[in-house]
Amino acid sequence: MAEENSQRIKLGLFVLGGTLLLVLALYLMGTRKDLFSRSITISSDLQGVGGLRTGNNVRYAGIDVGIVDAIEIISDTVVRVYMNIRTEHAEHIRTNALANVGTDGLIGNKLVNLLPGEGSGTPISDGDELRSVSSLDTDAMMRTLDRTNGNLAAITDDLRQVSERMNDPNNLVGMLTDTAMGAVIRDAVYQLNVAAGNARALTEGVNSLVADVEGGKGALGVLLADDAAEADVRRMLSELHSASDTLGLAIGRIDRFSLSLESDKGLVHTLVRDTALATNVRQMMIRLDTTTMLLNEDLRALQRNWLFRKYFKEKARDAK
Repeated sequence: MAEENSQRIKLGLFVLGGTLLLVLALYLMGTRKDLFSRSITISSDLQGVGGLRTGNNVRYAGIDVGIVDAIEIISDTVVRVYMNIRTEHAEHIRTNALANVGTDGLIGNKLVNLLPGEGSGTPISDGDELRSVSSLDTDAMMRTLDRTNGNLAAITDDLRQVSERMNDPNNLVGMLTDTAMGAVIRDAVYQLNVAAGNARALTEGVNSLVADVEGGKGALGVLLADDAAEADVRRMLSELHSASDTLGLAIGRIDRFSLSLESDKGLVHTLVRDTALATNVRQMMIRLDTTTMLLNEDLRALQRNWLFRKYFKEKARDAK
């Protein structure tokens, strides 16, 4: 009985050990896909791996050519990735190739993409280091898309509000769709067009006038462009200034003469304002007129007198 139990224990331990060895082999085969193929190891320094893990594929020209062997952090900005490349594919990959981190599909596992470089190079060998290029960050792209979706939602909401306001008949758009308002706007536009035409014509006239003035044409152009005309104008203005001074002096004298005439001590004031003197002058003029008439009658009487008749005949003959 004891011997039978011992055999059972041994058998259980053997099965358990075999199971552990099988699991370990399966794990190694899963993590190291090229476990039973010949390969070389190359590396590349990347700025970030974005979730890349050991055992992920290395792809060249769309073909899986190896796996990621190890990932090592060099500094806070550099991560070194070691890659096992199968020897049958290594002869097609050149040392000028570029490495970056990509995605298997849109949201698949991370992998290392090897891109052909410019120029020529030799096939890679064990221990070579490839240059790297920046890759598209899917997380950053998703964050950008999230912000874009938020902006589009806000824009859509604004467009909806604008559409509701445009459908309101009491706003500006509703007023513009009114036929009467349309006629008013057309008339206003026509008036603006007419005003613009008048302003254009006025501007052309002003430009023509300015061109004539600059060319010395017309009276204004002669005055502004001709030096002799300018001198004549200055001389005329000087003469007008002198004449104005003389006229002012004459006006002052006339004013003083007028004041002297209005003085009650002057002759004119006496002749105009003194009624007694005016009456005396009137009577004197009447008397002078009467005396003149009498003198004329006396002269005619002397002409008929025989003593002076000969004298007056000789005077008349000499006058002829």
